[in-house]
This record gives sequence, C-alpha cells and structure tokens, in this order.
Amino acid sequence: MSSNHSTPFLSAAAIIALLGCALVVATPLVAGANRAFVGSIVASGLLGVVFAGQNLRLYRAQSTPSVPAATLTVVFGGWFMLAPLLYDVGFLATAGTQFGGLLVAAFGLYMLVSAVAPPR
Repeated sequence: MSSNHSTPFLSAAAIIALLGCALVVATPLVAGANRAFVGSIVASGLLGVVFAGQNLRLYRAQSTPSVPAATLTVVFGGWFMLAPLLYDVGFLATAGTQFGGLLVAAFGLYMLVSAVAPPR
C-alpha cells in the first residue's frame, strides 16, 4: 500500500512482535526443555526474529506496514503457539513459548490488517 499508516501504536506493535520472538528463543533454553524442542523453537524463533525485524525495519522506512513481512511474522506467531502442544516440554517452556507466540501473532496480525485496510 502506498498510503501512510504511520502511528505510534503500529511502531509499538512491530517492536512487541520482535520482542515476542526473542522471548520464544530464550524460553526453551531457560526452561530446560528437551533438545528436540530447543532445536525446533530456537531455529524457528531466529527465523521469526528475521521476519519480525524486517517487519519493523520496513515499517520504519516506509511509514506503512509491509504485507509480506507482517504475514510471515503472523505465521511464526501461530507456530510458536502450536509447537509446544506437539512436544512434551513442561509448563514453563509451553507457557513462555505460547505467550511469546501470542504476542507475535496478535501484534503481527494487527500490522497485517493495518497494511491491507483502507486509510481513514
């Protein structure tokens, strides 16, 4: 979209999505989850950091959300909420990863909706 959607809340949303990815990377390491979960989530979390970071970078550069970057941020957020259910990792690893995923998905989705919504 070419129109300006810049708001302080969108800036905060992009930052929160990036911080959520960082939380997801740290949680299984701190919680002492099994190696399969650590490998999967840390690798996915680092990719999430790349796309959430690109989402933030493009937003700051263009003053409007990027559909591709926001979409991939949302996809990773969904994965972070789902992944702990596929592994037996315990409460702390599950809760931390899902909470980080919720932040990533919710704020990434807000960025995505803002990117496709008509300006007011």
